[in-house]
Amino acid sequence: MSANLSTIRTFLLILSAVGSSLFGLMFAASALNPGYVEKVAKELIRLQIEKKIHEKVESLDAAFLSSRAADWIKKYSDEIALAKRELNEKLPEKIAAVIAEMQNLDCECRKKVEGKVRAIFEQRISNAAEMQERLTTLIRTQYMETAGKLTLEFRIFTGTNAVVFLLLGLAALFRRNASLHLLPVAVVLLVAALLVGYLYLFNQNWLHTVVFGDYMGFAFVGYLAVVFAFLCDVLFNRARITTGLLNSVGGSFQVMPC
Repeated sequence: MSANLSTIRTFLLILSAVGSSLFGLMFAASALNPGYVEKVAKELIRLQIEKKIHEKVESLDAAFLSSRAADWIKKYSDEIALAKRELNEKLPEKIAAVIAEMQNLDCECRKKVEGKVRAIFEQRISNAAEMQERLTTLIRTQYMETAGKLTLEFRIFTGTNAVVFLLLGLAALFRRNASLHLLPVAVVLLVAALLVGYLYLFNQNWLHTVVFGDYMGFAFVGYLAVVFAFLCDVLFNRARITTGLLNSVGGSFQVMPC
C-alpha cells in the first residue's frame, strides 16, 4: 500500500514539474516574443477574422438598407420619371443631332464620347480600389484586435496553469501524506490540458468557439474554482472534504485525512 502511495506521489511530482515547466515556457515565449501567439494560433485568428468580417458586412447591409432603402427608391423613381419625360420630349431631335455629328470623322463629339466612357471606367476602378482599401483596413483592424485578445488570454491561461501545476507539486511536497487526496486535482488539470491540446491539433473550429465564446470566462473561472477548492482542502483542511468524496466512490477502500 505504501509503495503504491509513493508511486502516486512520485507521479504527482513529475506531473507538476512537467506541467509547470511546459506552461511556464509557453507563457515566457509569449511574453518575450509578441508574435509567438500569432504564429501558434494563426488558424484561430483567421477563423475569428472571417467571422467578424462576415458580421460587419451583414450588419452594414441590414442597417444601411433599412435606413436608406426608402430614400433610394424615391430618388431613383424620380430620376427614372424625369429621364423618361425628357426622353419622350426630345428623343427624335437628339437622335438626329447625334447621328449628324458622329458622321463627321473630325467632330470633337467623338473625343467627348470616348472621354466620357473612359471616365466611367476610371470611376468604377476608383470606387473598386476604395472599397478594396476599406476592406483591407477592416481586416487589419480585426487582426490586431483578435491577436491582442488571443495573446492576453493565452498568457492568462498558460500563466495560471503553470502556477496551478506548481501548487500541485508544492502540496505533494509539504503534505507528504497527501497522495490519493491530490488525484482529483491532477485529473482536472490533465483533462483540461489534454482537451485543449486535442482541440488545437484536431478540431480548431471547436477551439475557436470555446476561446471566443461568451461563456469562455465562466468556464475558465469554474475550472480554476474546482482546482483551487481541492488544493485548499488538501493544504488547509487536511483534505477532509476530498477524503469524504473519495470514500463515497471508493467502496470498501477507505482513505484517511492527511
